[in-house]
Amino acid sequence: MIKKLLTITLSLMMIFTSFVPVFAEGEEVNIVGQYGIVIDKDTGQVLYNKNAHDKMYPASITKILTCIVAIEMLDDLDKTATITQSDIDTVWETGATSADFTVGEVVTYRDMLMGAMLPSGADACRALANNTCGSQEKFVEKMNQLVKKLGLKDSHFVNTTGIHDDDHYTTAYDMAKITQYALKNKKFVEVFDRYQYTSSDGQHQWVKKVIYKSKRDHIDTSMIEGCKSGYTSKAQSTLSSLLNINDHHYVCVVGFSKNSDGYNHCTVNDTLALGNYVKDHYSVANIIKKDTKMNSVKIKNGQTNKVDVITEKDIEAVLPNNYNPSDIKYKYHLKDLTAPVKKNQKAGTMDVYYRDTKLETISLNTTQAVDESGSVVFMRKMKNVVLPCVMAVVIILVVLLLVRKIMIKQRRKKRRQQRNRKK
Repeated sequence: MIKKLLTITLSLMMIFTSFVPVFAEGEEVNIVGQYGIVIDKDTGQVLYNKNAHDKMYPASITKILTCIVAIEMLDDLDKTATITQSDIDTVWETGATSADFTVGEVVTYRDMLMGAMLPSGADACRALANNTCGSQEKFVEKMNQLVKKLGLKDSHFVNTTGIHDDDHYTTAYDMAKITQYALKNKKFVEVFDRYQYTSSDGQHQWVKKVIYKSKRDHIDTSMIEGCKSGYTSKAQSTLSSLLNINDHHYVCVVGFSKNSDGYNHCTVNDTLALGNYVKDHYSVANIIKKDTKMNSVKIKNGQTNKVDVITEKDIEAVLPNNYNPSDIKYKYHLKDLTAPVKKNQKAGTMDVYYRDTKLETISLNTTQAVDESGSVVFMRKMKNVVLPCVMAVVIILVVLLLVRKIMIKQRRKKRRQQRNRKK
């Protein structure tokens, strides 16, 4: 009877725990958002995951993709363009937010980007698309092409603004990867990190409202270096952020977050909760120091038949504070070398993994120079001496044969001439 009760209890416990969200290191974080993720900005390693691969509506964090696609097509952000009626069309009808550009206004592309990112202007997004691609449709094609290039299979975009459409969707993971990619571009970082901005014509002053309102209510947002917020009734509140935690950077995305009694500024508070989770549970660990011997490679025709290879630089990664060193794995891609080999010559690469996550690929270089073996040097010298001699002998023989052939022909000719005279 006791055995049966124990079995039933264990079964119920297993069923119950199957409904608990699984996080990166198995620890729950109290956020109200239905979707959430934190990744290392450098490696993309997932540190927190709540339904991060489930379909979600992005709302205006779509504009992160809009801005990076536009930036990659622009040579000079200070070039100007004129706002047209097409840039403003449908903005008010769809209930989208606006940067308040007016028809005929001459603005820079930087103004458009800031207008898209700070006040979340749909008119700014439309102006970027019209002036870079000639139409919204062609620009959206480029958005989806970039998503495909990044290998993201769970996102599809149908507009530049994030206004709701059932066919306009993403995941928290995909949005984090899009943000991570965009942050590699310095011009994008300038726009993403900006808290306030005055347009070049002086007609507009914008502030990042989601941060402004949080600061006004005495919330410490210093961890958030840059962000883009969004909201629609179907998406609820969304936020994609760049976090600075102990001078290391992370990308955080939360989606379908809702304010409630006693819990306002939901996406900011969710983001700060996740940032504090990372701060408390993770740190940058030095896995391997520069010049650490990792393996050896074969040397052909050398004075020695192998040489050690060492790491080109330090390898650091964000890991749990109590991580097990045995969870660090290495995968080598080495090649045989042929002497002579130089010191610090690249001999291949090494992939570094934490569990199943690839952290980095690093070059492995030789520890010493390896000269050719004596026999190889001797054979080469012999070739350098013997081959010319053999060639000379062959040439002489060929010349002698030709001379002999010519002499034989002349003798025969002379004999024929003598016979003809006798006749």
